[in-house]
Amino acid sequence: MFKGLVKLLNNMLTKGQAEKIREDSAIDDKTLSLVFSALSDPGRLQILKILMKHRDVCVSDVANVLNVSVPAASRHLSILESSGLVEKVRMGQSTCFRVLENNQTIKSVIKVLEKVENQ
Repeated sequence: MFKGLVKLLNNMLTKGQAEKIREDSAIDDKTLSLVFSALSDPGRLQILKILMKHRDVCVSDVANVLNVSVPAASRHLSILESSGLVEKVRMGQSTCFRVLENNQTIKSVIKVLEKVENQ
């Protein structure tokens, strides 16, 4: 019985380990929450798919493809940008966007979307 108790205590996390896991989890949870919230809208999901296939797509082009106003497309793109999925790129007088491919969370999201698209 004593050996079992010692084994159980040896497997428990220290206070420092628990705190580290809590901090890491909070960061990941916040990031994922923003990403899933941004992609919960069908229009934003469609925009992300467009940006995955075509680099540097301008706001006016997104508006034309989705058949929405430029302000509506711009708002969707701003939400995607604030969630960390895309970045804004100025091209002359136009504002364009591209997927942030260097982020591990985004890579995972893209991988899932590509898998779903290929089924």
